[in-house]
Amino acid sequence: MIKAVHLRTIALAGLLLPLFFLPTRELSAQEARMLNTRDTALEWAYLERISSGIIPPTTIQSLSVKEALFYEIDTGYLSSESPSVRGKISIQPFVMGWKGLDTSRAMWNKSLFDRFRLEDPALLFGVSFASPSFYGTTSIDFGTDSLPVYAKENGSSGFWKPLDYVSYWTFPEEGYLSYSGRSITVAAGRLKTGIGLGRENIFLNGDARWYDQIQFSWYSTRFRFFALWGTSSSHLNNDEYSVQTFANTNADGESMGWDRLNNHDASVQSLVPLKMFSYHRIEYKPLPWMGFGLSEMQLVGGKVPDLSNLLPTVIWHNNYSAGVSNVMLHADTWMVPVKNLLVFGEFLMDDSKAPKESGASKPNCWGWTAGMTWTVPVFPDDWRFSAAAEFSLVDKWTYDRWQPYLTMYQRQIITGGHRGFNIPLGHGEGGDVSQAILTLTALSRKGQRLELAYTFIDKGPVYLGMIEKNPAFTAGSGKPEYIPVYYDYDDWAGSGALKALLGNIRKYTHVLNAKAVWPLSPALEANGEIDFRIILNAGHIAGKKAAETTYKAGLKWTYGN
Repeated sequence: MIKAVHLRTIALAGLLLPLFFLPTRELSAQEARMLNTRDTALEWAYLERISSGIIPPTTIQSLSVKEALFYEIDTGYLSSESPSVRGKISIQPFVMGWKGLDTSRAMWNKSLFDRFRLEDPALLFGVSFASPSFYGTTSIDFGTDSLPVYAKENGSSGFWKPLDYVSYWTFPEEGYLSYSGRSITVAAGRLKTGIGLGRENIFLNGDARWYDQIQFSWYSTRFRFFALWGTSSSHLNNDEYSVQTFANTNADGESMGWDRLNNHDASVQSLVPLKMFSYHRIEYKPLPWMGFGLSEMQLVGGKVPDLSNLLPTVIWHNNYSAGVSNVMLHADTWMVPVKNLLVFGEFLMDDSKAPKESGASKPNCWGWTAGMTWTVPVFPDDWRFSAAAEFSLVDKWTYDRWQPYLTMYQRQIITGGHRGFNIPLGHGEGGDVSQAILTLTALSRKGQRLELAYTFIDKGPVYLGMIEKNPAFTAGSGKPEYIPVYYDYDDWAGSGALKALLGNIRKYTHVLNAKAVWPLSPALEANGEIDFRIILNAGHIAGKKAAETTYKAGLKWTYGN
């Protein structure tokens, strides 16, 4: 009997073993497929360009295969006249553990979400359709994305607890249609993107797992125009709904809302359950080693958007949408002054206070980042080594607003529809932060990756979307029951209330992160990551120390494209 069982096991292994060496993708008919600069193929190509003294062709993190071919970037995808339909299956048994987690975390906590997220879903079924100029894909995913919402201070998960991810499925991780013709690309659906060459992006966060969006690109050797229209879940909890719909009435009976100094339109007190954002960007590369970019964005919330919210120059159109829109301006540059060295800088303006404005008006809300990547001038066969450093600083109230629909995050709802994550559209920590990152990376052409990173985060007590219950609220008083925590909080809660609520204790976090991705065959890949954090003044309590550790490892088998 035992011998029979062994024979069956050996026979089954013999049948399955060839699957682990099947190729993971076909290379033809993929010109409209969307790539991301955080994928191996483009990251490798960009390091090659830096080593040659040429800048990356764009700081936008999504571009089509056809555009990559235009810039003579080899991604492994070729042209073909034949349309194709392909399926994909991905299975990833994994182990995951955590210790010392801050269980008072808020919905905005993107860093926690990242630590629990696998390189790819634990189980994925997908299909793609492709022709030389058209590409479409969708999938059904099972993953760990929802797990951090329910995780206790200490715990573990893995293949022995399949309900941890089967019960909390979120799908699709990626699903879109795209067209790529001569000098233009259009993509619509759910896919990753971002703006910036650093690990941390202050204008359009590239670490978001996806954006529901329509994007358009026109590109040439020296210019690129980019437009994105995206949406967030319109979900509001009870206190957010109270804030979003609150209307204060002055002595003349005029409805003024939260922004009494600037809101002059009673129609903004109506509520349409919609939150969306639009981005427009123009890039100019006068020299092969230098590029400039100018961008704008607008959040629209609580109203049906019109053309003034969608067309370029939305930073001026905001004048026609007071109380239902929030705009920002962004400028950046990137260059390779000498071979092997990329330097970049960015500036973000949310609000600026003019010299003539009164003390009650909005304060300056700016952000900036500066960074560099150095490709080590040692070139073993099929390997590239790089060192990167960057520093970012974002002012106290940048990205924030009174209304939840105008606060700069995208809400991604998890299974069940009652809870979710607020993924910042800008800096991952929101405002009131300075951050420094050092990274060492070894990358091979075949996809092997070793990475070691140190991050220092100096975080103030202001977080996106903070709302507090009014301690002076009584029914029928006409005062708001919930108050958004913003620079004018004292106007509603009383003199000194903001300082008493927030204090001035800053939290300091030291993060050490190590990551490895190692293909074992064309169809099999091992990956692992450990994240260790020492937190001083934890919870913004002076002298309190904490340590958080998360680790994860997976063995992913993929068949198809």
